[in-house]
Amino acid sequence: MAETSTRDTILAAIRRGKPDLLPLPDPIGFPPNITPDNLVESFMTMVKTNGGRAIRVSSMDEAKAFLATDYDLSLPVLSHVPGLDISNFTPAEELRLLDTLHLVVLEGIVGVAENAAIWVDEAAMGIRVLPFITLNLSIVISEKNLVGNMHEAYPRIDTSVGFGTFIAGPSKTADIEQSLVIGAHGSKTLTVFIME
Repeated sequence: MAETSTRDTILAAIRRGKPDLLPLPDPIGFPPNITPDNLVESFMTMVKTNGGRAIRVSSMDEAKAFLATDYDLSLPVLSHVPGLDISNFTPAEELRLLDTLHLVVLEGIVGVAENAAIWVDEAAMGIRVLPFITLNLSIVISEKNLVGNMHEAYPRIDTSVGFGTFIAGPSKTADIEQSLVIGAHGSKTLTVFIME
Protein backbone atom coordinates (compact mmCIF):
# COMPACT_ATOMS: atom_id res chain seq x y z
CA MET A 1 0.00 0.00 0.00
CA ALA A 2 1.41 3.37 -1.06
CA GLU A 3 1.77 6.16 1.44
CA THR A 4 -0.10 9.37 0.82
CA SER A 5 2.00 12.47 1.17
CA THR A 6 0.80 15.57 2.92
CA ARG A 7 1.00 17.38 -0.40
CA ASP A 8 -1.30 14.84 -2.08
CA THR A 9 -3.75 15.04 0.84
CA ILE A 10 -3.91 18.84 0.57
CA LEU A 11 -4.35 18.80 -3.23
CA ALA A 12 -7.10 16.16 -2.96
CA ALA A 13 -8.94 18.30 -0.40
CA ILE A 14 -8.68 21.32 -2.68
CA ARG A 15 -10.04 19.34 -5.64
CA ARG A 16 -13.01 18.13 -3.55
CA GLY A 17 -13.74 21.65 -2.36
CA LYS A 18 -13.92 23.31 -5.79
CA PRO A 19 -17.29 24.91 -6.49
CA ASP A 20 -19.32 23.93 -9.54
CA LEU A 21 -18.47 25.90 -12.65
CA LEU A 22 -21.00 28.56 -13.49
CA PRO A 23 -21.44 29.97 -16.99
CA LEU A 24 -20.39 33.57 -17.54
CA PRO A 25 -23.23 36.05 -17.79
CA ASP A 26 -24.15 37.35 -21.21
CA PRO A 27 -22.12 40.42 -22.16
CA ILE A 28 -23.67 43.65 -21.03
CA GLY A 29 -24.84 45.69 -23.97
CA PHE A 30 -23.91 49.34 -24.03
CA PRO A 31 -26.58 51.21 -25.92
CA PRO A 32 -25.05 53.76 -28.26
CA ASN A 33 -25.23 57.25 -26.81
CA ILE A 34 -24.42 58.66 -30.23
CA THR A 35 -26.67 57.76 -33.13
CA PRO A 36 -25.43 57.16 -36.68
CA ASP A 37 -27.09 60.36 -37.90
CA ASN A 38 -24.97 62.55 -35.58
CA LEU A 39 -21.81 60.41 -35.48
CA VAL A 40 -19.62 62.65 -37.65
CA GLU A 41 -20.80 65.86 -36.00
CA SER A 42 -20.26 64.42 -32.51
CA PHE A 43 -16.77 63.25 -33.47
CA MET A 44 -15.88 66.67 -34.93
CA THR A 45 -17.15 68.44 -31.80
CA MET A 46 -15.02 66.24 -29.55
CA VAL A 47 -11.90 66.76 -31.70
CA LYS A 48 -12.40 70.51 -31.24
CA THR A 49 -13.04 70.08 -27.50
CA ASN A 50 -9.74 68.17 -27.26
CA GLY A 51 -7.87 71.05 -28.90
CA GLY A 52 -7.66 69.68 -32.43
CA ARG A 53 -9.29 70.53 -35.75
CA ALA A 54 -11.59 68.26 -37.72
CA ILE A 55 -12.19 68.89 -41.40
CA ARG A 56 -14.46 66.92 -43.72
CA VAL A 57 -12.96 66.31 -47.13
CA SER A 58 -14.11 64.37 -50.17
CA SER A 59 -10.69 63.59 -51.65
CA MET A 60 -7.00 63.35 -50.84
CA ASP A 61 -6.44 66.31 -53.15
CA GLU A 62 -8.68 68.41 -50.91
CA ALA A 63 -6.71 67.34 -47.82
CA LYS A 64 -3.43 68.03 -49.63
CA ALA A 65 -4.59 71.52 -50.61
CA PHE A 66 -5.50 72.27 -47.00
CA LEU A 67 -2.13 71.04 -45.73
CA ALA A 68 -0.29 73.09 -48.38
CA THR A 69 -2.16 76.21 -47.26
CA ASP A 70 -1.85 75.61 -43.53
CA TYR A 71 1.70 74.21 -43.21
CA ASP A 72 5.08 74.98 -44.70
CA LEU A 73 5.61 71.82 -46.73
CA SER A 74 9.21 72.78 -47.46
CA LEU A 75 9.99 71.81 -43.85
CA PRO A 76 10.44 68.09 -43.01
CA VAL A 77 7.14 66.34 -43.78
CA LEU A 78 6.31 62.63 -43.73
CA SER A 79 3.04 61.11 -44.96
CA HIS A 80 2.16 57.44 -44.52
CA VAL A 81 -1.25 57.87 -46.15
CA PRO A 82 -1.69 56.31 -49.60
CA GLY A 83 -2.64 59.00 -52.11
CA LEU A 84 -1.32 61.86 -49.99
CA ASP A 85 2.16 62.20 -51.43
CA ILE A 86 3.68 65.19 -49.66
CA SER A 87 6.69 63.51 -48.04
CA ASN A 88 10.12 65.10 -48.33
CA PHE A 89 11.63 63.08 -45.48
CA THR A 90 12.94 59.50 -45.62
CA PRO A 91 13.05 57.95 -42.13
CA ALA A 92 15.43 55.14 -43.12
CA GLU A 93 18.01 57.70 -44.21
CA GLU A 94 17.29 60.35 -41.60
CA LEU A 95 16.33 58.43 -38.46
CA ARG A 96 18.46 60.62 -36.21
CA LEU A 97 16.57 63.67 -37.52
CA LEU A 98 13.06 62.52 -36.56
CA ASP A 99 12.84 65.30 -33.98
CA THR A 100 13.00 67.83 -36.84
CA LEU A 101 9.71 66.65 -38.37
CA HIS A 102 7.35 69.55 -38.92
CA LEU A 103 4.36 67.46 -39.99
CA VAL A 104 3.45 63.77 -39.96
CA VAL A 105 0.30 62.48 -41.68
CA LEU A 106 -1.02 59.06 -40.64
CA GLU A 107 -4.07 56.96 -41.39
CA GLY A 108 -6.52 56.32 -38.56
CA ILE A 109 -8.04 52.85 -38.24
CA VAL A 110 -11.08 53.65 -36.09
CA GLY A 111 -12.33 56.91 -34.56
CA VAL A 112 -14.53 57.17 -31.47
CA ALA A 113 -17.16 59.91 -31.41
CA GLU A 114 -17.64 60.01 -27.61
CA ASN A 115 -14.03 61.13 -26.96
CA ALA A 116 -12.44 61.73 -30.40
CA ALA A 117 -9.88 58.98 -29.78
CA ILE A 118 -8.39 57.63 -33.01
CA TRP A 119 -6.69 54.24 -33.13
CA VAL A 120 -3.42 54.32 -35.06
CA ASP A 121 -1.47 51.10 -35.30
CA GLU A 122 2.13 50.29 -36.06
CA ALA A 123 1.34 49.42 -39.67
CA ALA A 124 0.03 52.97 -40.18
CA MET A 125 2.89 54.59 -38.24
CA GLY A 126 5.84 52.73 -39.65
CA ILE A 127 7.89 54.02 -36.72
CA ARG A 128 6.19 54.03 -33.31
CA VAL A 129 7.49 57.41 -32.24
CA LEU A 130 6.16 59.37 -35.25
CA PRO A 131 2.88 60.65 -33.75
CA PHE A 132 4.70 61.83 -30.65
CA ILE A 133 7.92 63.33 -31.99
CA THR A 134 6.46 65.51 -34.74
CA LEU A 135 5.56 69.15 -34.17
CA ASN A 136 2.25 68.81 -36.02
CA LEU A 137 0.18 65.67 -36.54
CA SER A 138 -2.56 65.05 -39.07
CA ILE A 139 -4.69 61.91 -39.19
CA VAL A 140 -6.87 60.89 -42.12
CA ILE A 141 -9.82 58.66 -41.27
CA SER A 142 -12.71 57.41 -43.32
CA GLU A 143 -16.16 58.45 -42.19
CA LYS A 144 -17.20 54.77 -42.30
CA ASN A 145 -14.57 54.01 -39.63
CA LEU A 146 -16.20 56.21 -36.99
CA VAL A 147 -18.04 54.54 -34.11
CA GLY A 148 -20.02 55.91 -31.19
CA ASN A 149 -18.09 54.60 -28.18
CA MET A 150 -15.04 52.64 -27.05
CA HIS A 151 -17.08 49.42 -26.72
CA GLU A 152 -17.73 49.57 -30.46
CA ALA A 153 -14.11 50.46 -31.23
CA TYR A 154 -12.26 47.58 -29.57
CA PRO A 155 -13.69 44.79 -31.77
CA ARG A 156 -12.44 46.69 -34.85
CA ILE A 157 -8.81 46.70 -33.70
CA ASP A 158 -6.56 44.15 -35.38
CA THR A 159 -4.38 42.91 -32.53
CA SER A 160 -2.14 40.92 -34.87
CA VAL A 161 -0.51 44.15 -36.07
CA GLY A 162 1.24 44.69 -32.74
CA PHE A 163 1.67 48.13 -31.24
CA GLY A 164 -1.09 50.69 -31.52
CA THR A 165 -2.44 53.62 -29.58
CA PHE A 166 -5.48 55.85 -29.26
CA ILE A 167 -4.69 59.50 -29.97
CA ALA A 168 -7.20 62.15 -28.92
CA GLY A 169 -6.01 65.67 -29.66
CA PRO A 170 -2.63 67.31 -29.39
CA SER A 171 -0.44 66.53 -26.39
CA LYS A 172 -1.60 68.27 -23.22
CA THR A 173 -0.41 68.25 -19.63
CA ALA A 174 -1.00 70.43 -16.60
CA ASP A 175 0.77 70.77 -13.29
CA ILE A 176 -0.56 71.33 -9.78
CA GLU A 177 -0.67 75.06 -10.45
CA GLN A 178 -3.06 74.35 -13.32
CA SER A 179 -0.70 75.61 -15.99
CA LEU A 180 -1.70 73.89 -19.22
CA VAL A 181 1.18 72.98 -21.51
CA ILE A 182 0.42 71.85 -25.06
CA GLY A 183 2.98 69.75 -26.91
CA ALA A 184 5.05 68.61 -23.94
CA HIS A 185 4.68 64.88 -24.69
CA GLY A 186 3.75 64.91 -28.35
CA SER A 187 2.53 67.04 -31.20
CA LYS A 188 1.43 70.62 -30.60
CA THR A 189 -1.39 70.40 -33.12
CA LEU A 190 -3.74 67.75 -34.44
CA THR A 191 -5.72 68.07 -37.65
CA VAL A 192 -8.13 65.26 -38.47
CA PHE A 193 -9.37 64.83 -42.03
CA ILE A 194 -12.63 62.89 -42.23
CA MET A 195 -12.99 61.35 -45.68
CA GLU A 196 -16.59 61.30 -46.89
